[in-house]
Amino acid sequence: MNKGRKRIAVIIVSIVAVIAVVSGSLAWYSSTTSMSQQAKLTGFQSNGYVYFATENGNYKAVADDNGLYALSLDPAARNYVGNLRLNVIQKGYARYYVRVKMNVQWTMPDGTIAQNITLPYTFAEKWYDNRAEDYCVYYTDTTGLFEKYDQSIITGFDEESFLKNSLTESAVPKLAVTVESVQINRYAQIWGIDKLPWE
Repeated sequence: MNKGRKRIAVIIVSIVAVIAVVSGSLAWYSSTTSMSQQAKLTGFQSNGYVYFATENGNYKAVADDNGLYALSLDPAARNYVGNLRLNVIQKGYARYYVRVKMNVQWTMPDGTIAQNITLPYTFAEKWYDNRAEDYCVYYTDTTGLFEKYDQSIITGFDEESFLKNSLTESAVPKLAVTVESVQINRYAQIWGIDKLPWE
């Protein structure tokens, strides 16, 4: 092969390589743009706001470095377990379900840890208490397009029931709250359940 043909072959290979790189870049750009648009069209968000409702007003609860909220068994304390309240703020652009996972960790006087002893809270209408099965409370309706909800989901505390099964006063309870949203056609895949608990 003469030098001229070698040069032409090298140029052709170079052009093909450039086209391949540019095409690959454009394909990546298109797919990421498409994903961004899809996320924008189906985006939704749910957050929790934890606070304590007392006779002297409401006080925002502050989580520790591990994301846990300290509760007290002393009825006179601001953070008394019976004063706990939780709002769920939801907004988005798709039909979706919401659940709130409430994990309670109890540290006993001897240092042992007891997990998920259910606290006898009462919940607002349309909230289904499934904590005995998966520590979650589910909103039994869907939220919709361009809607925003700010709901107080804990409406009270069954003091009598709690005192009957009370732990020692020196136990220290801490609560982790996780708010989860999922599109209505994805709950089985994302939450790992075959059907909705209230069905």
